Amino acid sequence: MAVSDGIGFNIPWFIFDLRNFQLITSNTIPSSDISDSKPIVLAETPIPGLNFNPLQDGGRGNRKIGFTIPLVKRDGLTGNILLVKQFENLRNQPFKLKDVFKRQSSQFAGASKVLYLWGTSSSVPLEYFVSKCDYNHKTAFTNRFGYTQYTEVTMELVLDEQAPIYKVEEMFRKLDSFGGGAQGNVGDVLGKANKTIRLGKGKIRSGF
Repeated sequence: MAVSDGIGFNIPWFIFDLRNFQLITSNTIPSSDISDSKPIVLAETPIPGLNFNPLQDGGRGNRKIGFTIPLVKRDGLTGNILLVKQFENLRNQPFKLKDVFKRQSSQFAGASKVLYLWGTSSSVPLEYFVSKCDYNHKTAFTNRFGYTQYTEVTMELVLDEQAPIYKVEEMFRKLDSFGGGAQGNVGDVLGKANKTIRLGKGKIRSGF
């Protein structure tokens, strides 16, 4: 559900394919919540005779985000095929037209990378490796020519913390955390100032 903020436009859902230099957008938004995880690794060290296992900091895992976005196009002869083909580039090795007659092209090309921001807590678009790009074609939405019209794309992205742009995110994280603390304290004070206490039937008084 969108919340009005006085701005007259919305930024559509988007992801940028870095390898093919292609902007992928959609008039739909993820149908699922966007999961955002980063494991904190703690190693337990068993010590004979102790009633507990001392903990050692084992570092941090990779940040991963995941979501499912529907691609729907009910009109036209080919359904949503053109929309789906953009995502096909993300789960296949790169192909160049000059390699059309080669038996094997782009060997050892590596995983696809994208820029992504929409619906996350990042301050800037960050570089992610594409680790999952699966389809679920809705058979009830297949046109008379056999093309799918409704496809759910489930994606998992793994953050590249070695990318230069991640340093910008680290800087914003530190600065924004101070702003978040101030925002939280101000909101708490204003919330108490505007708190209403019902006293008897139909009587409301403002105060702390």
